[in-house]
Amino acid sequence: MFFDDYPRFLSTSETGVGIDRLNLRHEAMIADNVDVLRGARVLDLAAHDGRWAFAAIKAGAVHVTAVEARQHLVDSARESFVAEGVDPCSYELRCNDMFAELRTGNIRVDVVMCLGFMYHTLRYNELLFGMKQTGAEHIIVDTKVILTDEALLEVKSEDHEQEQAAAADEFTDGPRTVTAMPSVAALRTMFRGYGFRFEKNFDWPALAAQHPEAERLWGYKDGRRVTMRWARPPEGIAGPTPRPEVVARRDARKGRGRSGTVVAAATE
Repeated sequence: MFFDDYPRFLSTSETGVGIDRLNLRHEAMIADNVDVLRGARVLDLAAHDGRWAFAAIKAGAVHVTAVEARQHLVDSARESFVAEGVDPCSYELRCNDMFAELRTGNIRVDVVMCLGFMYHTLRYNELLFGMKQTGAEHIIVDTKVILTDEALLEVKSEDHEQEQAAAADEFTDGPRTVTAMPSVAALRTMFRGYGFRFEKNFDWPALAAQHPEAERLWGYKDGRRVTMRWARPPEGIAGPTPRPEVVARRDARKGRGRSGTVVAAATE
């Protein structure tokens, strides 16, 4: 499998993930999205040690811009890319705050990969607006989620000195960064609010069942972590039309303040 061929990525971070988990994440996040990655310009947000940027290039992306806030991880990514003989014209590694990069409005890509990050931030409007401004046709998301049918965020804080936690940003005050973990319904509501159409949710339980030997998959097995793909509707198309029964329920609930959530959950 993929990381058996590129084992150096097992040693270039402090997250302690096993090779089985990395290989299956590659299946879900990269191999299952080759149709949009091949020939694409890609933006990899919170790129860590460059493993997914590297995987996107191997999947056929023509160029990847990888943004990571921690300098030692960018250095590791650069060393790995050189060691693996990756064409330097096919990537750019930037050590910077991703929001600062998105605010420039200068990044134009076909695909954004936002992998393992959305539960490490509270800045959702800024993130989604910035991703849309890139012009990307597809957004690939991998994130932890809370288990509820409601469109909710669970607010928490993280020690930004830990590599597997949120990095400090311009709003950090002290040793911890305030973040929030979304529910799937919250993701749907937010992405649709920015004009993106849900395309697919990877079937992690099925993949995990095929690999009972794989370790550290508990979040994916029980639905507490998901891999999803969103698409920008073609120009002039607003998105999916609600089914008639959904419209009837929405009209019946007008004035209760909850119709938006019902429609968002029912227009797959």
